[in-house]
Amino acid sequence: MGLRGGRARLAGCLVALGGCLTENPAYDGVTGSTSELVPASTAEPGTSTSTTTTTTDTSTSTSTAPVTTGVLDGEDTSTGTTIALTTGDTSTTGGAPSTAELHHYDPANCVEPLWCYGAGNIWNGLDGEIRGAECFDAPVPPPYRVRRIDYTLVSVSGQARVRFQIRSADLQEVLYTSESFGLPVSSGSLEISAPQQPVIETGRFCVGFVGGDAKSTIGFGADPSSLPSPQQSYFGSDACDEAGLRDVNLFMPEVDPHGAWCLGAEIAAL
Repeated sequence: MGLRGGRARLAGCLVALGGCLTENPAYDGVTGSTSELVPASTAEPGTSTSTTTTTTDTSTSTSTAPVTTGVLDGEDTSTGTTIALTTGDTSTTGGAPSTAELHHYDPANCVEPLWCYGAGNIWNGLDGEIRGAECFDAPVPPPYRVRRIDYTLVSVSGQARVRFQIRSADLQEVLYTSESFGLPVSSGSLEISAPQQPVIETGRFCVGFVGGDAKSTIGFGADPSSLPSPQQSYFGSDACDEAGLRDVNLFMPEVDPHGAWCLGAEIAAL
């Protein structure tokens, strides 16, 4: 991703949330960070004021492949926050849904990677660990469990691998971490086995990932069709010398693509 207009100086180079516009002289094969991620912003992500649009979806997930591959619900062409509810699948109190598929993106718009890149070429990804998180307000009353993580991966370099995470709303607690996967460039789903499905006790949670290392990097897509709500989408990367996780809206000049991560989740009441 790249900076759009204006100037920003970080570690001696112009950067965008997806990367430096020029090769980063401060990055010289440093190994990927394995330290605990923390948001760079001091704001509480749990206080998001994003607007939610609810739609009814009579389809069911088409993912029958192994856990590292699958198919997103690509028929949904709405923008902004979408919650796809299973028809007739409601709780016995108040008509609240017992299952929901959550995402802030249109799969058709997930065409460019949000990563660090060099030489002004968005497809020239700079090696280094990259981190991201997308946070959601759940329509299913807590406690609920996360059954599936959806994603769109648009580019990789080297032998990049990735671990998916479910994190608390403030990003401080890791509630679930997947195995380390080498993923193909595609839209896919990670089905979480029943014993590992994290139980969320609050109305908000985040889907995250950690991928790449000193010799590789990974580029998940972002949907630039609408700006993410504050404290919704977070980014960090060793290749850009951007530690931890920071709200993408705080990057100035604006990152490119500037939008929500192409990450989603399916949740279900206990």
